[in-house]
Amino acid sequence: MPKVKLFDKTKVLEAASDIFRQKGYNGTSIDDVLTATGLSRSSLYDTFQDKHNLYLQSLEFYKESHDEKLEALNDKNLNGFQKIDALFKGVVNHLINNPNDNGCLMVNAAAEMSKQCNKTNQVVCNNKDEVQEILTAWLNDAQEKKVLTLSKPAKVYSQFLYNTLCGLRVMSQSGASKTELSNVVKITLDSLN
Repeated sequence: MPKVKLFDKTKVLEAASDIFRQKGYNGTSIDDVLTATGLSRSSLYDTFQDKHNLYLQSLEFYKESHDEKLEALNDKNLNGFQKIDALFKGVVNHLINNPNDNGCLMVNAAAEMSKQCNKTNQVVCNNKDEVQEILTAWLNDAQEKKVLTLSKPAKVYSQFLYNTLCGLRVMSQSGASKTELSNVVKITLDSLN
């Protein structure tokens, strides 16, 4: 008779993504994973095979949850520039309201694991491409609605915006204040005009 899984996989992936975000892949032990998720050792290995596979599934879960937030913002009745403004201000507010947050799992994965693991690199690159595609669409929308006039292709600006979003998360880990983060956002948004 097959074993019945007595845990919520979504909650496990949420807890695992949080512990990997806080401690990094290499800094997270199996015991850390078991404590954070509430899994038994046998459940961890039966369901996820090993720590690395759990990490990859957690990274995908984290990406999907952030995709949902971008989709929700995309569905709002705002022009593209207003969506970009809301995204950046939302990131700053999250960083300020969660001072013990250890950044973004996707940014941390890019820095720690992307050169060591092709699958991690693939998730990180897919995320970068998808976010830049959304930002490009928002910039094109803002241009079509005559809110912005860009001197270069929207895709070039979307790369800059993506880099700035990642940089804000890294900057916050070094103790940047709300004023400092807001100044970066202001200069970034001003550069679009």
